[in-house]
Amino acid sequence: MICIEVNGLTKRFGAKKVVDDLSFTLPVHTSTALIGPNGAGKTTTISMLCTLLKPSSGTATVSGFDIVKQRDDVRHSIGLVFQDSSLDEYLTAEQNLYFHAYAYSIPRAERKKRIDDLLELVGLADRRKSKVSTFSGGMKRRLEIARGLLHHPDILFLDEPTLGLDPQTRRHIWDHIINLQKSGGLTIFLTTHYMDEAENCHRIT
Repeated sequence: MICIEVNGLTKRFGAKKVVDDLSFTLPVHTSTALIGPNGAGKTTTISMLCTLLKPSSGTATVSGFDIVKQRDDVRHSIGLVFQDSSLDEYLTAEQNLYFHAYAYSIPRAERKKRIDDLLELVGLADRRKSKVSTFSGGMKRRLEIARGLLHHPDILFLDEPTLGLDPQTRRHIWDHIINLQKSGGLTIFLTTHYMDEAENCHRIT
């Protein structure tokens, strides 16, 4: 069963073609790494698949939804961890997750358990009341992964999830990603320029 289908996806900024005629399919419940150097169009590709950028040409579906015609459906079916932190650093870890829960209309009866479970999953349960401004880069990344999973997406997009982190923290983040994959039911699509990280995935594009 196909989770993402991309046909001839292209993005131009003026005369510059950043993504050129990209085509691939991604099966459900697998992990795929889109690998390439900085400036290769990896973030632009994720931005199009997540409906943040409109393609110049070509088509793509995510969870069966067209990325141009069914943007809201796409957005509710995915989780996204940006390359740069988008957490509110003045809020606590728990408050950041509650804000996301409200935004995605997660039923009140389910919010606390989901947040408790995810904070435990990413090893931040003991820091739930701490402001994000006191977190290290690795802790912020783990919290963002928890936030991306809170609304039970079909697909988790990770844009350079370990960029700028030290080797030990990178390994810790990857342990979490691998455990998420092994838990079943989740498709992961990530970008990286680290070949050793890409080798953790089922497929490399």
